[in-house]
Amino acid sequence: MSRDRKRYYDDDGGRARKRRRTTEIVDIEDRLESLITRVGEKSTSSLESNLEGLANVLEADLPNYKERILSIICTCAANLPEKISIYSTLVGLLNVKTYKCGEEFLDMMINNIKDVMANHQFERARLMIRFMSDLVNCRVILPISLIELFEKFMAASMESDVPQVRTDWFVYCILSALPWTGKELSDKKGSDLERLLTTVDSYISQRKKTHIPALRVWSTDDVHPQEEYLDCLWAQIKKLKADGWQEKHIRRPYLSFDSVLGDALQHTIPPLTIPPHTDDTVYPLPTIVYRMFDYTDVPEGPAMPGAHSIERFLVEEGIRRVINAHYKDRKECANQLMNMPGKSKVPFNYCIIEVIFSELFRLPSPPHIEVFYASLFIELCKLQPESIPGILAQATYLLFDRLDTMNTSCVDRLKDWLSHHLSNFNYKWSWDEWIQYANSPGTPKFMFLCELFEKLHRFSYHDYLLEILPDDFLNIIPPKPLPSYRFSKDGLPGGDIAKQLTEAIRAKKDPEELQALLNEISTSSGGATGDDDDNDDVPKAEAAFSSLRIDVFLQTILYLGSKSISHSYSALTKFHKILKSLIPTEEAQIHALKTLKEFWCNSPQMTIILVDKLIRMQVVECTAVINWLLCKDMSQDFTKSYTWELMTTTIRRMNMQVNKVREESREAKDQLTKLEERSKKLALNESEMPKGPALADDIEKKQQHLEEVNERLENAQREQKQFYLILFQRFILMLTEHMVRCEQQQIEFNTLWFRYSIERFREVLLGNNTAVFQYLSTFEGLLFTTDLDPHILEVYKQFKALRA
Repeated sequence: MSRDRKRYYDDDGGRARKRRRTTEIVDIEDRLESLITRVGEKSTSSLESNLEGLANVLEADLPNYKERILSIICTCAANLPEKISIYSTLVGLLNVKTYKCGEEFLDMMINNIKDVMANHQFERARLMIRFMSDLVNCRVILPISLIELFEKFMAASMESDVPQVRTDWFVYCILSALPWTGKELSDKKGSDLERLLTTVDSYISQRKKTHIPALRVWSTDDVHPQEEYLDCLWAQIKKLKADGWQEKHIRRPYLSFDSVLGDALQHTIPPLTIPPHTDDTVYPLPTIVYRMFDYTDVPEGPAMPGAHSIERFLVEEGIRRVINAHYKDRKECANQLMNMPGKSKVPFNYCIIEVIFSELFRLPSPPHIEVFYASLFIELCKLQPESIPGILAQATYLLFDRLDTMNTSCVDRLKDWLSHHLSNFNYKWSWDEWIQYANSPGTPKFMFLCELFEKLHRFSYHDYLLEILPDDFLNIIPPKPLPSYRFSKDGLPGGDIAKQLTEAIRAKKDPEELQALLNEISTSSGGATGDDDDNDDVPKAEAAFSSLRIDVFLQTILYLGSKSISHSYSALTKFHKILKSLIPTEEAQIHALKTLKEFWCNSPQMTIILVDKLIRMQVVECTAVINWLLCKDMSQDFTKSYTWELMTTTIRRMNMQVNKVREESREAKDQLTKLEERSKKLALNESEMPKGPALADDIEKKQQHLEEVNERLENAQREQKQFYLILFQRFILMLTEHMVRCEQQQIEFNTLWFRYSIERFREVLLGNNTAVFQYLSTFEGLLFTTDLDPHILEVYKQFKALRA
C-alpha cells in the first residue's frame, strides 16, 4: 500500500518536472522570438549596440535553440522586409561567431524559398531572395554565388512555352534586389554583373507589351508617362548604375561592423531547384507605374525624386509594404505610414497620397477592398490635419482635370472614394469651382458630377444636399428616392385587382387566396406575345406568361415593403413561392426586372439591392439580369454607373455560385482522401487493429457524395460558361452595330459612347480574368475569331496577354 502510494507521488513529481521543463523551454523560445522580432524598434540605445548585444545573447543560446533561432530570423526576413538589412547584419554577426550557423541558415533559407515558390507565394519568395542578396554585403554569401543564382533565374526567364508573367517574375526578382547589393557586386564581380545586366537588357527589349493599354489609368501620356513596371524599374536600375550604385534611402547597419564582418568566412548558396511551370500556377500580374506628382507639384521642402530615381522606387515600395502588412487595421496602418524612416529626404506625404491612389486605381482590381483606401485617407487626415487634407484636395483637382482621358473603371473608383470621403467631412468642398461643368451634358466632367451627387444622395438625404450644394447644381441633383407605384392612379388595367391584393395582404390572407385574385387576370393580359414583342434583343421563351399579373403582384408587394430595405426583403421572402410561379421563364424574369426598375425609378440604390436579393433567392437568373441590362429598353441608362454596379454584382454572384460548389468538391475530395489513407494504414496493421465494415461504408458514402458534388460543379461551370458567352456576345453585337451604323452614316465611330462601351467590355474581361481564362478555347472558337472587328478583337488580345 505504502509502495503504491510512493509510486504515485513519484510519478506525479515526474510529470510536474516535465511540465516545468516544457514551460521553461517555451518561455525561453518566446523570449528569443521577442528579442529578434523587436530589434530595430525605437530604443534608448543605438541600433548597432542592440545588434551586437542580441548577437551575443543568441550565440549563448545557439547550442540548445539553434533551429528555433534560425527559423525566427527566416520568418522575420520575409514578414518584416523593411528590416532586412537589420536581419542580414544579425546573420552576418552570427556567421562570424559560428561558421556552421551561417551554413545551416542558408540551407534553411533555400528550403523555405523552395516551399514558398512551390506554393505560388511569389511576393514572399521575392523578398526572401532580396534578403539573400543583402547577405553578400554582410560577408555571409560569396558575390559570385549570388551572381550564379541570378544567372539561374535568367536562364529560367529564357524558357520556351511558358507565360511571360512567369519569366517577368524572375527578372523583376533580380532587379528589385540590385539596389541592396548592386554596389558590392560591382566592386567585387564587376564583369560578371555587367554580363548579367546585358542579358537582362536583351530580355527587356524583346518582351511583348500587348497588355499595356489594358492597364493604363489614362489613355494619354500628356502629363506623366505611364510606364510598365518592368520597363520603369529597368530604367531606374540603369540610372542607379550610372550613378555608381549610390543611393541614399536604404538603412545599412552592417557598415558599422565592416571591420568585424571582414574577417568572416563566406558561403556559397545551396542549390535551388526552380519549380516547373504548371497550368494552375497563378503568377503576379503586370502593372503600370502610376504617377500623379512631380517636383513642380511640391511647393516647399525636399524635392520629389524623379520618375527614374531609385529612391522613388524604394519609397513607393516601402509604403506599399506597410499598407499590405496593416490593411486589416486602418488606424495602425496610418500610424505606421506616419512613422516610416527616411521621411525627411523626400516629400513623404505626397508620396503616400500618390501610392494610395496608385493602389486604388490599379487594374484590373485593387489589392484590397476599395473602402479600406477611403478609410485610410480619413485616418491620415486625422493624424496630420495641417498637411494631408490639402495634398488630398490638390490630388482630387488634378484627377478631376484629367477625367477626359481617365479609364472608366478608375472614374468609378474615384467617384466612390470622393463621395465616401466627403460624407465623413460634412460634404465640405469648393463646389463653386465645378459649377462651370454643371451645364455641359454629355461631357465626362458633367457625367462624373451627376454620378457623384447620386452617390452623395445615398450617404445623405435629399433636403440636405439641396441645402449644402449651390443652386447651379439643382438640375443634376437626383430626385427624392421615393417609390413610383403605378396603381396609385385610377382606371389602369389591373388597378382593381391591385387594390384587392393590397387589402388581402394587409388582412394576412392565405397564399391560395392571393393566387386566386391574381388568377382573375387573364393570361392573355400580356405575356410572351404581349408588350415585349417589339423588343427583338430579349430572348423569347416558349411558355406564355401574364405580364399584367407580374406587374400587379410585384408592384403591390414592393409598395407594401417600400418603408425600408428590411421591409422590402421581408415582402419578397414572404411571397417567394408566388413570385417564382409568376416568372418561370427568362422573358418573364426580364419583365419582372423592368417592373422593379419602374417602381424604384427614383432610387438606383434600391434597384441594385433588390435585384441582388432576387438573384440570391433564385427568383431570377443571372443571365436574365444581363440580358435585361443590355437590352434596348435600358439603352438610356447604359452609361449610368448604377447599371454597372448591377452588372458587377450579377457577375460576382455567378462566380460565387461556382466557387462555392468548387470548394465543396475540394473538401469532399480531401475527406475521401483522408479516409482512404486511414484505410490503408489499417490494412497494414490488420493484425493489431482489424478493419471494420463501418470504415468501408464511410468511404463508399464519401465517394458517392464526391460524385454528386462534382456533377453539380460540372453543371455550375456549364452555366457559368454560358453566362459569359451571352455577356460577351451582347457586347460584341452592340459594339458591332454601332460601328456599322456609323459607317453607313459616314461619321466617326470612336465617340464618347464607343470608348465608354469598349472600356466596360475590357473591365468585364479583366475583372473576371480568373473565371474567363477557364473557357478561353470556347470563347476563341465561337466569339473572338479572326473575322471579328479589329477594334474589339484588340481588347481581347490585350486581355489574353495579361497572363501570356
